[in-house]
Amino acid sequence: MVIHSSEEEQVEALKAWWAENGRSAIFGVVLGLGAIFGYRAWQAHEVAQAEAASALYQQVLMASQQPGSDEIRRQAEALVQQYPGSTYAVFGNMLLAKAAVDAGDLEKAATLLGTALKENKDDVVGLELRLRMAQVQSAQDKHEDALATLSIASGKDYLAAFDELRGDIEGRRGNVDQARAAYERALTAAREAGTDVTILELKLDNLGRAQKS
Repeated sequence: MVIHSSEEEQVEALKAWWAENGRSAIFGVVLGLGAIFGYRAWQAHEVAQAEAASALYQQVLMASQQPGSDEIRRQAEALVQQYPGSTYAVFGNMLLAKAAVDAGDLEKAATLLGTALKENKDDVVGLELRLRMAQVQSAQDKHEDALATLSIASGKDYLAAFDELRGDIEGRRGNVDQARAAYERALTAAREAGTDVTILELKLDNLGRAQKS
């Protein structure tokens, strides 16, 4: 590195540097400012997109209060198509899957839930999706697939629901001991969470009567 001994030499060095690098320096500043303003524009766009998606999702929820209406399907499809990969699109696919189940189209419901699972980025929503997917798979008599879907470690709030469904599946397969064990785990988790256990107690009671008969 050259050390300049006088102010004149420093000025001359600066002039030489500017002559050689001035344009690229200006270009770099312009690029830097462009990046800043570009990022801000991108942020504003993202906020606008999120607000629009939220508004559309509210319309979907309002439509869902009218059972049997085609409006919920149209709105949910618009949500998925206009905001792919977003959390709102995941919710849209969940609603479309429910509509497919109500229409008896389990294959379509499984496909929609599979798409939602791939696009989902939220752990809690992921647990709800796995629960619904396992319910659909069990209804399709794909019990092994359903149990595999439930095999992921569940969050505390889903322990009872996951084990209750495991009990249902094992009961359908005729595995009484496994069903009872799952129901008992679900019962313990539900009591610890302070949720109603009436249905679980009935399932355990019915399981005992079925075994005796």
